[in-house]
Amino acid sequence: MGIDTIRTIKLLGKWSSKRLLGKKRPLIAVFSLTHYCNFYCPMCPFGDSDKIGQLNMARNNDLTTEQWKLIFDKVSKYCIWSIIEGGEPTSRPDFMELIHYLNKLNMPVTLITNCSLLHNIDLIELKKYVQFITCSIDSVYEQSYCKIRGVPNNVFRRILENLLLLKENNIPHYFNSVITKYNTEEFINQSYFEKAKELGSNAVSLTFVEDRSDVNYSLLPDRKTMISICESIIDYNKRHTTPKIMIPIEYFQQIIQHGRGLYDECGVWKSVFINANGTVLVPCWKYNSPENVYNLLEKNIEEVWQAPQWDIARTCKDCKVLGCIWYSSQPTTTFAKNYLRGISNLINQEKQQAL
Repeated sequence: MGIDTIRTIKLLGKWSSKRLLGKKRPLIAVFSLTHYCNFYCPMCPFGDSDKIGQLNMARNNDLTTEQWKLIFDKVSKYCIWSIIEGGEPTSRPDFMELIHYLNKLNMPVTLITNCSLLHNIDLIELKKYVQFITCSIDSVYEQSYCKIRGVPNNVFRRILENLLLLKENNIPHYFNSVITKYNTEEFINQSYFEKAKELGSNAVSLTFVEDRSDVNYSLLPDRKTMISICESIIDYNKRHTTPKIMIPIEYFQQIIQHGRGLYDECGVWKSVFINANGTVLVPCWKYNSPENVYNLLEKNIEEVWQAPQWDIARTCKDCKVLGCIWYSSQPTTTFAKNYLRGISNLINQEKQQAL
């Protein structure tokens, strides 16, 4: 059994012990490496149309390489897995150095990327350090993709080329899609899944868009369309094993029955989300006010997770269809089942590498 797996099992044991004592601590680390993204997605705060201003903000506020390493050191004592995202994380010049450092800490890494810059990276080297690449592919069709992402057609074609590079280099990757009113048909007719399979993705993660509170428009499909999408996804899951639907089917069943996901208490505390400037918003981004901001360069996980604002999560159910919140808020048995499957995959990978 490899060092990564032993470390993971030990940390999971400590986490479980703390839960028995009533202490809440994060299990997954999400590192938002930069404020900059080269896309214009309307459902994302990084989709700001003022890219010059966004670049200046990134230059002035993004953590340095050494500051990120300091935070990695702090967080790795608690978390069993790391997720790298942005903005667009591959836009950082030190991206590979940071990934390599996490690997030295024996932190398994999932990279979330729009895939537009992967041709600038040594993919063979990246493969050594990243367990999975999550490809943010909201649509497999050029017209709807470009509308959702706010990019020209040549960017879509470049992304397809980069996806084929992942496939050719046998780099594990899966697709993640945010379902909005602009990409509904490909899930109803199930063509999204077939195209994902063609592009080498053996799994698909799906969530409906959670409308932002800081804008005056809605991207969520109407109720009737949402039901049709959910029914189609459930049907596809029954008849196909690949690509695997990563979000449990209960999520889609609840949206059909109740119009939203159901959970007793928000599980946002199970992840630590570190912004590009090193801050953590307690309990989450919806409560972005000065008194809820903690700087992880100055404080440690124990201090931040003792903050009184976590009590907000006990009763808050504002996120109606956001898949990641729904998933983390499910009973521990649901969470553990998928996690143990992940450990099994890690062990199998280590066995294959040893052969």
